[in-house]
Amino acid sequence: MGVKASSQTDLIDLTDGYSVILSNESHVFNGDTDSVDSTQTVTTTVMALCGSEQKPATVGTITGATGITAVSDGKTPAPVITITATSALKTAGTLTIPVTIDDITINKQFSYSIAFKGQAGSDGSNGKDGTSVTVSSTAVTYQSAADGTITPTGTWSATMPTVAAGSYLWSKTVVSYSDGKSTTTYGVTYYPKNGANGSSVTVSSNVTEYVVGADGTTTPTTGWATAIPTVPAGKYLWTRVTVKYSDGKSTVSYSVARQAADGKNGADGADALNMVVLSSSGTIFKNTAVATTLTAHVYKGGTEVTGTALTALGTINWYKDGGTTAVGTGASLTVSAGDVTSRATYTAELEA
Repeated sequence: MGVKASSQTDLIDLTDGYSVILSNESHVFNGDTDSVDSTQTVTTTVMALCGSEQKPATVGTITGATGITAVSDGKTPAPVITITATSALKTAGTLTIPVTIDDITINKQFSYSIAFKGQAGSDGSNGKDGTSVTVSSTAVTYQSAADGTITPTGTWSATMPTVAAGSYLWSKTVVSYSDGKSTTTYGVTYYPKNGANGSSVTVSSNVTEYVVGADGTTTPTTGWATAIPTVPAGKYLWTRVTVKYSDGKSTVSYSVARQAADGKNGADGADALNMVVLSSSGTIFKNTAVATTLTAHVYKGGTEVTGTALTALGTINWYKDGGTTAVGTGASLTVSAGDVTSRATYTAELEA
């Protein structure tokens, strides 16, 4: 099966970082002399974000100490967690709250403490009033880790580190109080492998180059230049468009046209065939919102060929990422969210 014309385009899916916010990340329960005074409850709302977009969140099994429990109401997109403390709770601590966004799980920490009453004197008199507790200091440190569920044990730094794609940025907040006690909470943000940390991506350069090729199926590797060369009869003019973006990424697309040889007895050669692939919604998408239609336009001698005239030339087949099995047939191909992971190259070929 011969290829009369070919063109391709790249579709890119950029994903923002994931983060989880609790409306209330700590609480002080009223206590008697050595434990929580009867049963008390407090609530916190979970909000999951991908960049600045709210995403549905699912809360897993919450773990904690004896005397304190936490249950999610299971509502979406922002579940509410009810935390209940009983008189069995005698010390401060933290609850680990696993929150799942898409296929990513991030552990959030909810810290709690107890405001104890002063003990009575040996003669039965009331003890002295407790001293008012105030916050004496707050320290936030950071650490990069490969896991988003197990608290890292490495070195915490006051300076935010560079986080590799596919890794997690952990933050630790330590609040110290005037009574010598302290609470520690953790936050986790996931940096997706195909993300750009939510930054706006723009085109920084666009370069079109040309080269003469011996055939229309093997992409030339050398000789590319910005000036259009003279193409001998029977050879192919290859066009390469390189688009560079502000995030350092780039896309490369190719098209090819054959310079027809003159026919016998001095008859004019056939007009060259050229193909261009256009995307109805552009080529860059965010957060798996890929939804576009790719359309192959075939030109003969500068005039677009459609309908029965196009059918007479051959069949347009679509290939993905250099594959040899067609993923679609016809002038148009619909691409949806599940079809592209980070980046995909679609090639249309007019085959006789």
